[in-house]
Amino acid sequence: MKQLLAVPVVALFWVTQVLASSGPVTGAIYSTLRQQCSICRHMPADSALLMADSQYPTSYLVYFHNSHVSLRNRDPDNAYRYILKTLEDIDNAPTHPLYPYAFFLRASIQYNRQLYREALQDFLQLTNINGLDQQLLADCYINMAEISLELRQFTTALQYFSKWETRFVQQSAPETRKSVYHNKGLCYFHMGRYDEAEKYLLQSRDMEKQQKDTTGLAISSMDIGNLYYEQYLDSKAIPYFEAGLRFALKSRDTAVLRNAYRNMAVVEENRKRYRPALQYRKQYEALQDSIWNRDHIWEMAKLEKKLAVEKRELAIRVLEQQTRLQLAELSTQRWQRNTLLAAVAGLMVLAAFAGYAYRQQKRNASIIAQQKETLHVLNETKDRLFSIVAHDLRSPVYRMKLSLGRLRKAIQQARHEEADVLALNNEKIAGSTYALLDNLLHWALSQTGQLFFRKEKLHLRTVIDQICYDLLPVATDKNITVQREIPEPFFFSADLNTFRIMVRNIIDNAIKYTPEGGVITISANRQHTGCQLIISDTGVGMDIHLLQALMTSNHMRNQTDTDGRQSTGLGLWLCKTLAEKNGAQLLFAARPENGTTVTISLQT
Repeated sequence: MKQLLAVPVVALFWVTQVLASSGPVTGAIYSTLRQQCSICRHMPADSALLMADSQYPTSYLVYFHNSHVSLRNRDPDNAYRYILKTLEDIDNAPTHPLYPYAFFLRASIQYNRQLYREALQDFLQLTNINGLDQQLLADCYINMAEISLELRQFTTALQYFSKWETRFVQQSAPETRKSVYHNKGLCYFHMGRYDEAEKYLLQSRDMEKQQKDTTGLAISSMDIGNLYYEQYLDSKAIPYFEAGLRFALKSRDTAVLRNAYRNMAVVEENRKRYRPALQYRKQYEALQDSIWNRDHIWEMAKLEKKLAVEKRELAIRVLEQQTRLQLAELSTQRWQRNTLLAAVAGLMVLAAFAGYAYRQQKRNASIIAQQKETLHVLNETKDRLFSIVAHDLRSPVYRMKLSLGRLRKAIQQARHEEADVLALNNEKIAGSTYALLDNLLHWALSQTGQLFFRKEKLHLRTVIDQICYDLLPVATDKNITVQREIPEPFFFSADLNTFRIMVRNIIDNAIKYTPEGGVITISANRQHTGCQLIISDTGVGMDIHLLQALMTSNHMRNQTDTDGRQSTGLGLWLCKTLAEKNGAQLLFAARPENGTTVTISLQT
């Protein structure tokens, strides 16, 4: 039986365009965004640079500018952070002139991060806005069609492509028409409608010839080859595969050349020509390794950037601490001067001096008592930290040591399946240990009064979106559905950083203790004095004894999540502490095997 080739999908063509250009937002769309950006209009020479808040009087204009600049510089994480701040500053008001452009940027970033369903929902919401900019509307239809193709909803993708052709094909650029024809051909190919697929793919290839687009010609040639190969028309397919390899060698796109080598290897294997097939396979694997190394270098660069930022923040905190010490020293010097003057005056009147000495002695005794109490609290915190580290950290580190030894032996003995299992186990142990250390750090800071709290007015939906942005990929890995049902106008008062730590711990616990295929629901409702945030899951739940143990001071209990990792309950204990400091109330409702519901009562 003939071995089928891997058919390139729309994502390959789109990624090629990203690598060949300066960023994911290009062409007419980028020009439209710059026209709406006040900073780009007034400062064209600096329009490609990030701006500080102090450089411009209106914050949301700075955030909008920094968002599209970060996205063009291939920094989607910072772009997403800036665009959420933009929407928050304009109160997510659909009537604001900048709202549709900011909303479009948010959807584009979600598409860039492969959050397809969230991006599709946002693009669809944009198309329902009356008077939407025609350039945005045209791009929305194309993006919705490409996302539907990614999700293998081919009929829906063709409907969106048809809407775009009906309204915008006449004034569109040749590059855009070429992409649409190519993707329509892929839709018909996956639907088994080969004649229509051949028509559009050949039309796209003709346009690429006119534009001398070697990368596009390589992709189109391979797709046409796959089309014929799927129909067992080898004599027509193989020349296209060979042409695809020639064009891929001329282009600078490593991913396209890798696919060309892979296709030729399979073709030669099916033709029983094993020597050239082996050569193609080696070249494919070499490119696969180079792509992995490149991605690894990018990840290391991002990590180094993060560490540099943390180092600067640490230096700022050290300077602030030195300033506080200097102020304290000045205060002490002033106090000593005043004391000396009082002592000189007291020498003149012995009775007044005796009264002053008595009061001073009493004050010192009070200070010493307070210092003893503070020292006692610090000692208790230290002992509790040592206890947690000795009891809960020692065990996973020891298990990781043993597992690493087994992994090394498995690799030496080429037991690959056992090595994969051991590597996955090490990843789980490392993740559990990291979560424990993170919660342990914040708990220690809260116990010693080193956490900084500054309450401010916050938009509930925006904050939850920011938290879920980091946790959605983890839930997707476990096939867990996260439903957000938070109305737009809900606001509350809290410290942003500690509130995010608290909610992130609760959602992370819901993901850990919910089996695959489960559902996590995040909703909110209004109260007389504020609002309630409700996080419920369909996980393993907790019995009444475990709930009481987790919420009792100086007592923690272990529980096993769905991946077999042990938890001390320190995360929930930390959530309770942070909730109290924010003036919020934390309530738990759970039964074994029936999930857990956490209710956070927030103040307005």
